[in-house]
Amino acid sequence: MTNIFIIGAGQLGSRHLQALKNSKNPLNVFIVDPNLDSLNIARERYESISGTDSNIVSYSKSLDDVTCTSKIDIVIIATASNVRAEVTVDLLKKFEVKTIIFEKILFQKRNDYFLISELLKNKNVNAYVNCPMRMMSFYNEIQSSFKGTKFTYIVSGSRYGLVTNLIHYIDHMAFLNDTTEYTANTSHLENVLFESKRKGFYELNGTFNVNFKNGTQGIISCDSKGNLPGVVQAFNENVHFVSRESEGKVLISRVENDWKWEEIEFNIPYQSELTAILAEDILMNDNCLLPSYEESVKLHLPHLDSLLKFINSNSNIKLDHYPFT
Repeated sequence: MTNIFIIGAGQLGSRHLQALKNSKNPLNVFIVDPNLDSLNIARERYESISGTDSNIVSYSKSLDDVTCTSKIDIVIIATASNVRAEVTVDLLKKFEVKTIIFEKILFQKRNDYFLISELLKNKNVNAYVNCPMRMMSFYNEIQSSFKGTKFTYIVSGSRYGLVTNLIHYIDHMAFLNDTTEYTANTSHLENVLFESKRKGFYELNGTFNVNFKNGTQGIISCDSKGNLPGVVQAFNENVHFVSRESEGKVLISRVENDWKWEEIEFNIPYQSELTAILAEDILMNDNCLLPSYEESVKLHLPHLDSLLKFINSNSNIKLDHYPFT
């Protein structure tokens, strides 16, 4: 049977587990989390949905408790960012792993990005980062209209978690742009650092600007008040789309259609739907649509470095790590 580990059984980890109940092939799934309550919630969520009965699922509080002597086909590391590097090192000491899918942000310490990179190479592990906009139908298919062009990409909304979502939008811009080279500008952020929904991690509001080497620019804004719905839009000289994600709709206009607006349906899939597709791609094709680890490192570090510099210059808190998840 195919062996899959999910390390971290919290909100995201439990959704990854739910998705695997829709696998076309029987799986041997190991869930690891030191928190017994999280394990119980993950079990309840898995058992509450319909799907295959052919999977074998076990729940453990530690990697030391997992009894699996064969190679692990896929590991999903869905822990918080502050322990993810340590968990990765421990995992690769104990098990032979073929593919890892990391949640984001990857790690809180800059040096860990390079240490883990070397470890993955030494252990011959394929690795990807879960920035799934690339997997979503419209966001994937629209690449052909933007690749090789200079465009503007705008995100707006309120109280959606600017920092925790930045990597998703930067990654999508990089995908459309087919490049990882960009600079970040924090001059329009609000200089109020506040604790995020997850204790011990922080957030910011305001506007974050991204400038890619070819002139493409990103404007990612998050208002600290109100209930402004999230909207993603992008345009160049040939096409303009406006994605109203909460409504499941996209407006798109093209120069060849005299810029007339067309409305199309576009539902954002849940993680509990995406992971089964992702696992099947990796198992069948030894690849997937997610960004590779190395590509994602290049997209993580410029904006995280700029955010850390901004915090240390504009608050009484002085940090040597990225306090985000």
